[in-house]
Amino acid sequence: MKPINYLLIICLLLMTPAFSQALDVAGTYSSSEGSIILQQNGDRVVGRYTNDNGELTGLMFGNIFEGFWIEDGSERRCATPKNGRYHWGRVTFTFTGNGFSGVWGHCDDKPTRSWGGTRSYAGGGGFEQPQQAGGDPFAISSDGPSIEGTWSSSEGVIQFRQQGNRVAGRYPNDNGEIVGTLQGDTLSGYWIENHSAQRCPSAKNGRYFWGRIEFQFSGDRFSGKWGYCDGPLTGGAWGGNRK
Repeated sequence: MKPINYLLIICLLLMTPAFSQALDVAGTYSSSEGSIILQQNGDRVVGRYTNDNGELTGLMFGNIFEGFWIEDGSERRCATPKNGRYHWGRVTFTFTGNGFSGVWGHCDDKPTRSWGGTRSYAGGGGFEQPQQAGGDPFAISSDGPSIEGTWSSSEGVIQFRQQGNRVAGRYPNDNGEIVGTLQGDTLSGYWIENHSAQRCPSAKNGRYFWGRIEFQFSGDRFSGKWGYCDGPLTGGAWGGNRK
């Protein structure tokens, strides 16, 4: 994080999209959690896998999938259900070639357990919209506000994507990325950039320049703070408005 060069931001916005094109990951995979079938519509991905009637739902950011697994049973029951089931957790998959490597966890814990797979068949890039009155059966409910969309901010224009209470975003300053969890009107998580004034001892999403954030949303505005690495939120203020 560093003071904003507004001319640079304008140039970046003119030259590059806020989000990289989502990789097409639709197809059939063999994986460490059983056979998976993924279907994709734009940046939104849903899937089924054989273990415990497993379900996947989430979003693609370039070649990275952020979302949830949901099953009939697991070694840990969560306090709240997702899609009517109490056994679920977060996943992050990175796709390269015809395979992926990733991590998963229980409930809203940080994903740390490995999950990898190889695609055996590519196809089925889109999926049919559900016909029943209940809407998308893969949708994740959330009690918090919807922040998905484009926001102007003191660190550049942010494009937020939201899946239930999981939020990810992109902004042009140093190829910035935001990942976090929305609880009520508070987004807690991390910023990640190519460079900043402080290098962290460990990487997040493959990069060593990151820190914690906490944003408070009120209608079409937010205000918040950021810090370096896992330190206190003393780096400065960060606020914005929905465009």
